[in-house]
Amino acid sequence: MVLREVRHNFRSFRWFFAVVSFFYLAGCQLMPDSQVNTSQQRVGLDTVLVVPFESIDRQEFNTIGRCPVCNAVLNPGQIEPGADSFMTKELLAVLKTETTYTLFGPGIAEGVRSEIISEDIGISQRRLLVEMGRRVGADAVISGIVYRFRQRIGTTLSVDSPASVGFGIHLLRTSDGRLIWGRHFDETQRSLSEDLFKLGAFVKRGGGWLTVEKLAVYGLKELMASLPIHN
Repeated sequence: MVLREVRHNFRSFRWFFAVVSFFYLAGCQLMPDSQVNTSQQRVGLDTVLVVPFESIDRQEFNTIGRCPVCNAVLNPGQIEPGADSFMTKELLAVLKTETTYTLFGPGIAEGVRSEIISEDIGISQRRLLVEMGRRVGADAVISGIVYRFRQRIGTTLSVDSPASVGFGIHLLRTSDGRLIWGRHFDETQRSLSEDLFKLGAFVKRGGGWLTVEKLAVYGLKELMASLPIHN
């Protein structure tokens, strides 16, 4: 009788521990960015020039091989048409709603870019970005590159090929050209059974197989949560 009770209590404990562990792991992943984003820097920047995303395909990476801004080794792939425009629009939306920087829009950046390249056709990407910021009088420049943006083949419930995204975002200070902040997001969605460590992210993202646009937006918001704070 005593032995039976001990076994029953042991099973109950195991069940309770499994449930608590599940909600603990999920809770850690689902905690709002405002609560977990303790690593943000405070920087003395007021104005930021937003430069449109650029798409860099496999052929360009055969000669570049690395990120032209931070020199990170990247994994290029298929890029859907309009990926750069989509990412620029989403980046601008996050900057407007989640930061207090005074922004110079992408339209201003385009005109300045052409002017600088006409003066120095061999200028590096990093120097180009910094000079763009200087010419419009911005304290910093934020820019992005997209090197993979592959749409899923299938539906929310089943896919033949999952969405895959790779992009980077960089914040450069114009006074000295220093890279103040930079992040890369590189993910090909996997099923929950393939990656149990993504349980929290899976739940947070609504479950199921995402479109490339939704995966990219989730990735963008994850990266931007650590963007340095204005003042």
